[in-house]
Amino acid sequence: MQNGISVYAGIGYKIGENLSLIQSAAELGLKRLFTSTHIPESLKDADNFFNDFAEIVTAAATHGFEIILDVNPENISEFDLDGLILRLDDGFNPAQIVELSKKRRVQLNASTVTSEFLTKLLNLGADFKNISALHNFYPQVHTGLDTYFFTEQNKLLHDFEIEVGAFVPTLDGKRRPPFGEGLPTVEDCRNFTTDLAARFMAALGADFIIVGDGLPTEDECKALANVREDEVIMRARLLTDDETSIDILNNSFTRRPDVSKSVIRAVEGRQFLKNSGGTIEPDGFPVERSFGDVTIANDHFGRYAGEVQIVDNNLPADSRVNTVAKIIEEEIFLTSYIRPRQKFSLRFI
Repeated sequence: MQNGISVYAGIGYKIGENLSLIQSAAELGLKRLFTSTHIPESLKDADNFFNDFAEIVTAAATHGFEIILDVNPENISEFDLDGLILRLDDGFNPAQIVELSKKRRVQLNASTVTSEFLTKLLNLGADFKNISALHNFYPQVHTGLDTYFFTEQNKLLHDFEIEVGAFVPTLDGKRRPPFGEGLPTVEDCRNFTTDLAARFMAALGADFIIVGDGLPTEDECKALANVREDEVIMRARLLTDDETSIDILNNSFTRRPDVSKSVIRAVEGRQFLKNSGGTIEPDGFPVERSFGDVTIANDHFGRYAGEVQIVDNNLPADSRVNTVAKIIEEEIFLTSYIRPRQKFSLRFI
């Protein structure tokens, strides 16, 4: 995934801090930088804003970032737009967007587009190769997007083959003034760690993810750099010391297309066991299985030996099944977003 950071001129962020963030994010492999042309009303020193803005854009370009500039029809003429991706805030009409798309890369507001709007762009001859989309962020608490609405917007954009991005907040870094309540796209993510919020956005179909706040920590940037597209990654505790089981669990899996009532079944577990040449003995202490348990079928299950499952409902003990891991409580909810044929994996803590 081509994930990234946000860097803002003014509003309490020192230029030295901004330039340091750009350098460290580039070293971690982050590829995109979002910034805004909207000068807050409280900012009195406009000249200083434009000087800082120029330094930010120059540094980002020097470090190879893809620069996304948030613009509206009123201020678009105030900036040098050469080489930048224009994230078009509300106010641009379809004809303007079509003309811009024929000359440069643009991003639509993913939170507000409709099927009718996208169809109109298509009919007017917009160059969809130059069009992507990025959701809003929401500084005011309780105003972030509903999760279901977010996924539906993503599906809509994907139907038109448009890449779509989303924002996540910092939890441990410096949240953007004036409210300091985080800048998420989805409200449920407002007080998540950046790591969990980013993994959640990927699970919900975001193609790229950007930290909305201006000064995330280095660890938060590292977490963002490690998120994988369209894969649900969940933290879990290991409950076995069996080396063959551990080797199997360290892979990525795919959910079967036929959805079971009580478990999430992985396609690959049995083949992983065959490839390993190992065996999985019964652990001798079968226990009742509960929501979030991760199990592997042992050798007593015949041809099903090696099958990996995540338990969706409480189930009775079965001597043919070893409970080998447990998804941590605060991340069990992610299992609800593992769709048929979707990748998933475990990160052990």
